[in-house]
Amino acid sequence: MRVLVTGAHGFVGRHLTAELQSAGHEVLGLSRPQDCPNPGPSDRIADICDRAALAEVIAKDPPDGCIHLAGIAFVPVGWKQPNLVFDVNVGGALNVLEALREHAPRCRTLMVSSALVYGAANPERSRDEDSALEPQSIYGVSKVAMDMNARLYARHHKMVVMTARPCNHIGPGQAADFMAPSFARQLADIAAGRQSPHLRVGNLESVREFMDVRDVATAYRLLLERGTSGEAYNVSAGRAVQISYVLKTLCEIAGVQPEIETDEQRWRPTDRQPTLIAEKLKRDTGWSPRFALEQTLADVYASVKNGR
Repeated sequence: MRVLVTGAHGFVGRHLTAELQSAGHEVLGLSRPQDCPNPGPSDRIADICDRAALAEVIAKDPPDGCIHLAGIAFVPVGWKQPNLVFDVNVGGALNVLEALREHAPRCRTLMVSSALVYGAANPERSRDEDSALEPQSIYGVSKVAMDMNARLYARHHKMVVMTARPCNHIGPGQAADFMAPSFARQLADIAAGRQSPHLRVGNLESVREFMDVRDVATAYRLLLERGTSGEAYNVSAGRAVQISYVLKTLCEIAGVQPEIETDEQRWRPTDRQPTLIAEKLKRDTGWSPRFALEQTLADVYASVKNGR
């Protein structure tokens, strides 16, 4: 299958490209010009917010499959630039769907949404795909709109479109803006003597589920190959931990025990996100996670330590 991956040079996109290629698929990577300054033969250049440029790319080389990753993934951006988040996460996704409808109507398409569509009310109650969508952030609302639009296109236009709702995922190569690589970077600097033994953190009491990005990439590939059109799929390993456990594990991996300092800029109120039920994903595709959280964190630390 020739698969168009939007956001191919991002954190998840790089892992997904490797996953698809290992399964024998040809990958066409769509990126913005600034994200791919030296495009190779398999790269396609267009901003998803530029409808004409995007349509031209897809019309010139129609894909058999598409996995839409491109978008704003950092939740706090939604509170600072809400219009931008909607322009990219909703408008950009609609541009992808419209270009495929016009120029590759038989393309199998997976649109990547988020577990944050469910919100965090009653966190002790796990969520399946039929649970109410109750987002609690601008980012979450944008993902609800994208998710619903995608499944509407499947019904109304008879396109083969599915959505994936993944929990938090981490792994080698993630930007230092995010929690696990931020901890890992500071610990690596402390271990190497480049930083005093003081580690700055936000709230360590919140509870999150963290999956390995490589398991997520496998889920996306299997959904593209085997998923049912019009369906939403949770992507989850079903294990939630306190952020303090992530830090403790990374400290053990690094072999340092720093003094913990609270950074007000990183502080968020304590909350617990509900875990997701991913039985439909497992039933329809045969997917199961391969990486334990502890192995993922070891790989994150090694990646940061080695500058990858």
